[in-house]
Amino acid sequence: MTTKHFPVKKAACLIGLSALLAVAGCESSPKPEAIELKAYENVFSNPFPHLEEEWDDYGNGDPFVMRHNGTYYLYVSTKDFRPGIKAWQSEDLVNWSYAGLVTEDPVSTGAYAPEVVYWNGYFYLYTSPAGKGHYVYRSESPTGPFERITDNLGMSIDGSVFIDDDGSWTFTHAGTEGIVGVPMDSPSTFGFGAPIAGTFLGHWTEGSMIIKRGGTYYMTFTGNHVFSKGYRIHYAISKDSPLGPYTVPSNNPIIISTDPSFNGLGHSSTVMGPDLDSYYIVYHNLVGRSAEGPPVRQMNIDRLVFNGDMMDAVGPTNYSQPVPSRPNFEGRPGAGQGEWEERQADGGGSFTLSKTAASERYTAEYNLRITETAGADTAVGAVFAYADDSSYHLAELHPAEGRLTLVAVKNGERTVKAEAALPEAMDYSKLHAIRIENDEHGVRAYFDGMLKLEAGEAAGPGKIGYLDQHGKPDFAYTAFSNHAGGSSDFETPKALPGSIEAVHYLQGENRGFSVKEKTTDSAWRPADGTEIRLSSDGAYSVSLNNEGDWLRYVVNVSESGSYALDFVTAAGTGEKKVELLVDDRTAGTLKLNTDQPIEEDAEWVKVRAGQVELEKGFHTIAVKAKKGGLQLKRIDFALALDEPFSSEHALQDADSESVHGVWSIAEDSYAGWSLEDAKIYGGNERWADYRIETAVTLGDNPSGAAGVLLRVTNESNFKDQVKDSLMGYFVAVTPTRLELYRHNYDAELLAAEKAELPGGEPVRLRIEARGGLIQVFAGEEAKPVISYYDPDAFMQGKVGLRSIYASDITFSDLKVTSLKQK
Repeated sequence: MTTKHFPVKKAACLIGLSALLAVAGCESSPKPEAIELKAYENVFSNPFPHLEEEWDDYGNGDPFVMRHNGTYYLYVSTKDFRPGIKAWQSEDLVNWSYAGLVTEDPVSTGAYAPEVVYWNGYFYLYTSPAGKGHYVYRSESPTGPFERITDNLGMSIDGSVFIDDDGSWTFTHAGTEGIVGVPMDSPSTFGFGAPIAGTFLGHWTEGSMIIKRGGTYYMTFTGNHVFSKGYRIHYAISKDSPLGPYTVPSNNPIIISTDPSFNGLGHSSTVMGPDLDSYYIVYHNLVGRSAEGPPVRQMNIDRLVFNGDMMDAVGPTNYSQPVPSRPNFEGRPGAGQGEWEERQADGGGSFTLSKTAASERYTAEYNLRITETAGADTAVGAVFAYADDSSYHLAELHPAEGRLTLVAVKNGERTVKAEAALPEAMDYSKLHAIRIENDEHGVRAYFDGMLKLEAGEAAGPGKIGYLDQHGKPDFAYTAFSNHAGGSSDFETPKALPGSIEAVHYLQGENRGFSVKEKTTDSAWRPADGTEIRLSSDGAYSVSLNNEGDWLRYVVNVSESGSYALDFVTAAGTGEKKVELLVDDRTAGTLKLNTDQPIEEDAEWVKVRAGQVELEKGFHTIAVKAKKGGLQLKRIDFALALDEPFSSEHALQDADSESVHGVWSIAEDSYAGWSLEDAKIYGGNERWADYRIETAVTLGDNPSGAAGVLLRVTNESNFKDQVKDSLMGYFVAVTPTRLELYRHNYDAELLAAEKAELPGGEPVRLRIEARGGLIQVFAGEEAKPVISYYDPDAFMQGKVGLRSIYASDITFSDLKVTSLKQK
């Protein structure tokens, strides 16, 4: 495989490319339609600036955001020894105004991680003041006043509530063996808890939250100490229950940064975006020091995207990103706004309808209360796909029966598509929310966030609104967005450095994609005709089967520079050629060799294909098949060096931040203290393929393990954290073996071989990393002792040494030389 560096050729364009293809006897593909990038230029930046009336010298730790009736409410931890809990509110997730102290109860002093849920007319607040057990508060308003309704419930810290589709409640909180799950009998009564399988990060684990999407439970949670630079956010999924068991996808952690200017990222909450389809993750970072010593915390918001069961953050970002998109239509009927029309319905009742119609795919939200019922026949319907008085659909609420019905009216004929009972003891004079999702998979109806009804046939486009039959309803926030089922993920700019899920190409033929031969049985986005298949890990891939097929994305580049491209593609499918276009200008041709020496059952392989110069800001990126087709799952972009590099003494100039633990350093020898796990780092995170040379000397009585670190990023050092707080590889030398580990804030043994190195004399140790291939050579042998290919490799990073309670094992400094890929 050949790695090439491609600057964007300003003079090249699609017209020139088409001409070249025509000369070569190839059929050119349609020219992509123009993308208006200015649409993304309304931006904000993380971390958020100082919020009005935030706790002085403390910041916004453990931020929790709740969405209710079209408005967002933010609650954060309270500074130690201060009573009360503060809140802010926003219409757009970006501009926040202070809403006051929602409680001033003395018991709330130092309230940790307050979270609020709404249920049947009441808001319930959960918090663990100073970490000394949980309390439940209740209010009729999201801004209080909240009154305490329980005594101390115990259960550690960081409590969070999840309400499932059947109305059952689950409480999760932090624990020493992972997140603890507790069944709930009511908003304020709790059963017995137990650690949830698959939610342990090897150390104290906290900051959990569950959402449900597409039938899958997603739990986010945080590991390492809250003051560690390596505080980070993971997620896990369950198909069975909010209590698990959970599995941890391979793309974890989804949020981490140990950069000196942006680190300690964690304790998150997840909330739906203003467009009713997107999701955002809200978390904090650490900065400076407070008067008491601990860091101050700042709030951040980044976009989440989904690919099947895979969830990922578009970030973390600490630079300009687009503000969350608004719905295509929103308003409050009866508020004197001109977006609505009212009239009598045929057969009785009255319509309140939007003057704007939704497209074929949309999500609609309705907030309403029924202040008075006229009897058993009282019904209020959430209308959608309205064409005229004789053709529309509605989710019909029957308060007397506690029932929700999905109805289609066509040419005046009424057909019940589905119906479901609602939780008992619902008070319909309180505000409730109905949500409709309509797309190619059919119609889904939610009541107060619970999925209640599904119909396999889509309803089609049309206006939204209400049909009141014999009731006295009050209508509140009502909106629709022309997105559903996560389709907004396709349009959101992907942050670079970062990843692009291949199936997140832009919407629209000749805008986001072009394929010469369409398929009719795609597993996702079937209307496009692209070939999309489900992988064994629950994520989707897309295939470009013919020369000239292409996919296009919008990206948000954090800084100008040279970016390496890693393609995650189907393993063992031969050599591929792909044309890369930036802003519709040819940037070069990339070669990918998918035939790598990996395990036979490996489905995917990551291949470094080349580099491209990108300028800061918003751009389009397109990939076009040139040879052999391409089954593509993901593209990773990383800032990389564009020139060869070398260092004779990579550790010589290590600063204090790069030395973790106690080292004995004499001339050209390095030995860690035998009573601890010590690490020392050197080099550059942008180093990719390289050779490391050192000499290891085993003394008279060697013990423990020590060795070489390579391709390391996001390393962290703190007294209370997991011991393997880094991402990269470790070649360990023991008195009898050589071992290769993969570290991702844990340790996975990849390979081990016997190697009895002679004692008392230095032995040459050579490590070479090319793409996913890592080889370890000992002495002057030409054959590697270890040769391992990682199909999902860490592709670049620093070098270093590690000593794990080792004695009598000494290394020389590291000589590093860049390698050209074969």
